[in-house]
Amino acid sequence: MKRVLVIIVTYNGMRWLDRCLSSVISAPSSVISSEVEKSVFVVDNDSTDGSADWIQGHFPGVKLVRSAENLGFTKANNLGFEWALSHGYDYVYLLNQDAWLAPGALETLVAEAEAHPEYAVLSPLQMTDGYKAYDAQFGKIYNADVNAPVVQVGRVMAAHWLVKVEALRVIGMFSDLFPYYGQDDDWCNRARYHGWKIGIVPEAKAVHDRAARKEAKDRIIDRNYRVGSLVRLCDINRPLWERFLFVILFTLVKTVKYFSIKPVKDFIGICKILPDLVYLRDIYKKNYGSSRHT
Repeated sequence: MKRVLVIIVTYNGMRWLDRCLSSVISAPSSVISSEVEKSVFVVDNDSTDGSADWIQGHFPGVKLVRSAENLGFTKANNLGFEWALSHGYDYVYLLNQDAWLAPGALETLVAEAEAHPEYAVLSPLQMTDGYKAYDAQFGKIYNADVNAPVVQVGRVMAAHWLVKVEALRVIGMFSDLFPYYGQDDDWCNRARYHGWKIGIVPEAKAVHDRAARKEAKDRIIDRNYRVGSLVRLCDINRPLWERFLFVILFTLVKTVKYFSIKPVKDFIGICKILPDLVYLRDIYKKNYGSSRHT
């Protein structure tokens, strides 16, 4: 029996919570479900729409942590990671509040993880509501032409992540440098450095419902440029000087693309914390477990 802790971070997510939680807790049994024991760990980031009360009333069996402030995605998930590490779980499953699993998907992922122990993270196909198309970002990294039980990729979004706890002990938790975005790409880079693989399981399907959302221009620049630059500079699979030269070019490209001076201002801010990034890269290279995975 493999124990899986499903970690869900909520913030004003009432429109999704029933489908999200029901896909884990009320999911129909499958042929291999008897091999998987699921528990749910929810961190509510001080929601104002009654999310925490609704979860407590409708799903009393979950472990619910009510934060007095918005911890962000990283710190909230790290609470779940710590719980899994200290309570003997074999896997954690990161599940966005705006996401849900198809019946049997989690069990399929666990079965493939057991068959392919070299993978630190496995993701199902991340699709739009109704399973009619791939999530836009997911479609950029998944090669549907590869015929294999697990398709190896360099990264995958953490809306749906099955994480091997053994790998978590080696790689460490999410970095506070990335409170809302980028922590998943950063963690995948660290995983690959320590000899682990990242994969997608085509037989498992799930939804990430983020269609038709609008963001302010500055927020888009922050996520795509500033966070993207930090992820690249922290990538210990490449030398820092190479990553820095890339970010200089990246700054020029994004300044023109967005017709905004914000990337230049962000670049100046990044330069000021370069010593901290050098230190963080050294921390990333430490092996928290007993040995580098091969």
